[in-house]
Amino acid sequence: MKESFSLSSPELAVILRTISVDDLEDLRQWKNAHRLAFFHQEIITPEQQAEWFQGYLERPADYIFIVEQARAPIGCLGFRIIQEHADIYNVIRAHASSKGTMSQALRLLCSFIATDFTRDIRARVLLANPARAWYQKNTFSETTFYDTYVEVQLDWSRFQPCSFQKI
Repeated sequence: MKESFSLSSPELAVILRTISVDDLEDLRQWKNAHRLAFFHQEIITPEQQAEWFQGYLERPADYIFIVEQARAPIGCLGFRIIQEHADIYNVIRAHASSKGTMSQALRLLCSFIATDFTRDIRARVLLANPARAWYQKNTFSETTFYDTYVEVQLDWSRFQPCSFQKI
């Protein structure tokens, strides 16, 4: 069974909590609503979501978090360890939130990854995804271009880690 925990920082107004079976329908709806920003662009059925979740539970170095602001879920983000680096994925701002909330969530996530896993933190972003600019604003640099996407990497010369607690 995968460990359930939350991450919080006294510096930030967000909490990240690992997903549970109770989050599956929200995650599915959010992903479907924003599917054109992702590599997998087909509609996800409840059965496919349940099957994905079973696989997720078996992958020890794969984490998806619900982003909470004032105890309300406003989105999600995750990472998985692939070939010694962290791959950030499933970043979705699902509900209106205060300006900068998802940026705070990303900062908290990257601080956790760097402390517990690796400082080599990357993401793959479709070229047409408006999140490219968001990653650059949040201290990632575009490193490698492919036909349909770009790989971005956390720039440690610009990143300011935050203190956090794992609860």
